[in-house]
Amino acid sequence: MTINSSTLPLLWAKCVEQLKDRVNGRSFWEALEQCRPLALEENTLVLGMDTMHYNLATHLQQPAHMHAIQAVIQEVFQQTLAIRVIEGAVPHDWEIVRARDQRVAASKATAGQQQQKQEVVLDGWDSLYEYIARLYAQTPNRSMPQGKARYLNDALYALAEAMDKIYPEDPDELAERGLARVLERMSNAADVPAPMLAFELERLRAWRRAEAESE
Repeated sequence: MTINSSTLPLLWAKCVEQLKDRVNGRSFWEALEQCRPLALEENTLVLGMDTMHYNLATHLQQPAHMHAIQAVIQEVFQQTLAIRVIEGAVPHDWEIVRARDQRVAASKATAGQQQQKQEVVLDGWDSLYEYIARLYAQTPNRSMPQGKARYLNDALYALAEAMDKIYPEDPDELAERGLARVLERMSNAADVPAPMLAFELERLRAWRRAEAESE
């Protein structure tokens, strides 16, 4: 079946008619009547509701109602389609939402790349030491007690995660010296004794292991 901008409203009108016969509910009927078919893209039927009536979308999104909608749409459109309801009454509103989706996807991809870069950075003791130093420089209010506490919290988590990769179960002297150097850097920055930081690090790593085993 060929579906275009002229046939889409007719097919949706047929869906609305059949759904009113299947589902008995005035609020559901009103929500259907306020929907406008805006686009059919990538096996998704995009329905729009204007701002004034968008609160009615909850009646469509109830599991039982959504199941009925998808069943009727499959019969009328002769294909299985996902349903997306957006705030907007004209196709241009969908263009705005789609552009926003693309920006969000691009932002997530960039964040993922940055995370990968950070993981690459924390692949050795020297790079970890440099990261811990930069972290302190980037911490707001780092001269205040609460700023130092936030720094230590972030630094301990970063150190614990990095140790999963670069600190062996049976560490040699090189690994021990690398860890001690990082802890001393944190100690000097936050005015907290290095042995105390080592103790908190052991507690954090034990908690992380317990969490991993419980999953």
